[in-house]
Amino acid sequence: MTVYFVENENPGRNSSGGIMSYLSGLSGYLRKRGVRTVLLGTGRYPSHPGPFSDFISLVEKERVSNGRYLFALTGSVFRLRLDRTAVIHAQRPDMLVPFLAAKKNRALVCSLHGAHDVAVFDKKGQVYGRVYRLLQSLAFRKADRLIAVDDRTQRHFLAKYPGLEAKISVIPMGIDLNRFLPMPREVLKEEWPFGRRDKVILFVGRLEREKNLPLLLDAFRIVSTRLPDTKLVLVGKGREEELLRQRAADMNLENVLFLGELANEKIPELLNRAEALVLCSRYEGSPAVIKEALACNCPVVAFDVGDVREVLEGVEGCYLADGSSADLAAKLTMVLESDRKISGRERALRYSMESVGESTLRIYESLLNRGQRGQR
Repeated sequence: MTVYFVENENPGRNSSGGIMSYLSGLSGYLRKRGVRTVLLGTGRYPSHPGPFSDFISLVEKERVSNGRYLFALTGSVFRLRLDRTAVIHAQRPDMLVPFLAAKKNRALVCSLHGAHDVAVFDKKGQVYGRVYRLLQSLAFRKADRLIAVDDRTQRHFLAKYPGLEAKISVIPMGIDLNRFLPMPREVLKEEWPFGRRDKVILFVGRLEREKNLPLLLDAFRIVSTRLPDTKLVLVGKGREEELLRQRAADMNLENVLFLGELANEKIPELLNRAEALVLCSRYEGSPAVIKEALACNCPVVAFDVGDVREVLEGVEGCYLADGSSADLAAKLTMVLESDRKISGRERALRYSMESVGESTLRIYESLLNRGQRGQR
């Protein structure tokens, strides 16, 4: 079996993004089970394809738009030679469509990372959104299986496409519990731009509109008035970065630190150093960073999006905020003033990559077995 992951990423970036972290972990599990994995991505070929068996770059330029990636994929898919045991696993519905156009009759799987159709309309507008929705509908009709990363995402798409019941199931985002684990403070490095006495609120993710980060700055202003030794640390890159930097400057928030995109291996240490992880997105699917924080026993304050409520339910020291900057600030202040770690790792064990990988592998195998029976 060969699994082709379709995603606009480069393994050489070693980014801290959630989907790439998920694919890296899933690929690592599959390779242990004897499955060959290939990433159809973008960027220059790295010295090593990282967690994947192989990497095929469709566009050598780094950081291309998803539209450019889809165009390149459409041209490249006709040249791909796929054996009968190939599984195509896309991370967006529109990225399955080129395989339909090229009549690549292989097992087609798509992961649904939240209500992406809503996100496209929100970020790209009506015209782009309508085109995307047409491609999504075509992909849904032709896909063999759809994997929703949380119950809310599954309900969203079933409400719009009632005929999907037989092909959609829920498998949450998994995490690497061997990397994300509690660490004693004395082994943590002192290379960060904040002191050991500073209280750290950590955000890890793309600096994009849907992450609702202007509201986080509003909440942080309230927190820092009461707790002046608090630092807000933003890890990630995105189109909102300059806007956020300017907004922080206009608000005279000197304790907001932009660390940019960090290598994935640095995130566990930051989670162990932080007093709280914060997530205030407008919408999400199954954010891996929430589970990674729990695995490190880092308290979480988040909005009720995706599967966050389910993941945090019953974990003492973690809080759901109601969507306002005032309540977000109040919950963050409660965590910072309590000044303690939580016992979240036990909950995080539910989301091991072994469990997620096994469930995903069973889907691949069922599709290939069905196809082999159909050929006889």
